[in-house]
Amino acid sequence: MAARTKMGALRTLALSMSMGLLLAGCAGSPQAVELPEGHAPVTGGSAAASPAAPSAATELDVSGLSVASGISMAARLGFDQARVISGTELADLKKSPEENRGSVAVLPTQCGDVIESLNWSPLQMGGEGARTDFLTEKIAATGSVEVAEITDKAALEAHYATVLAMLTECKSVTMHQETETVPFKTSKPQLKAGAADSAIAWTRGTPGQGMRQQALVLIKSKGDHVAMVSFIAADGLEAPEFSQMAAEILNAALAQAG
Repeated sequence: MAARTKMGALRTLALSMSMGLLLAGCAGSPQAVELPEGHAPVTGGSAAASPAAPSAATELDVSGLSVASGISMAARLGFDQARVISGTELADLKKSPEENRGSVAVLPTQCGDVIESLNWSPLQMGGEGARTDFLTEKIAATGSVEVAEITDKAALEAHYATVLAMLTECKSVTMHQETETVPFKTSKPQLKAGAADSAIAWTRGTPGQGMRQQALVLIKSKGDHVAMVSFIAADGLEAPEFSQMAAEILNAALAQAG
């Protein structure tokens, strides 16, 4: 069973789910087994049920409704805790991340910028958007559903190209920071045809290393909106069950988009 999640790790997740401190130092991966402050239990209700039980007067936009639908599916799959990202945290997610490679050396060198470009999410397009993180005591991984209006299609296509580059010429690289050298490997998740427009799984470090982390990221668009479902953990995300759950949550979210 995973150790208790630290609030610092959860904040790291909230601010950078897509990469989870990919090029930063030794930050612990979120492995939730308790309900930290800011999280609320959820239940698998109707597809449009709101995960954080907003007041009846709250009117959700398309992105908010889509995220709620995705969280409802996550609840049906056993993720019974959720945290709506709002306020300053949501505003921070809409900002493009600053260059944070610092003293990290990446080999081959041409893959450094490609890895840095992976740190992208739909909210960075700056339009309408919403996000909620989800977790459960039974699974040592934390997930996220994010939906945003497509205001910059070129940026979305550029991210798809970045993922493709990571799955081809940069699928196996080495990262060195101070005294620690770690491998960084990517793979394409096992998915049914059409389940996602873009999908990548990556593993940083080896078991026991301080920089050890795994992530799974699926993205798909429908109409004027795009959804992203992510999982982050220390280990285990290579199991096909995670890809299947992510695809179900992704498509549930997009059911609300037009």
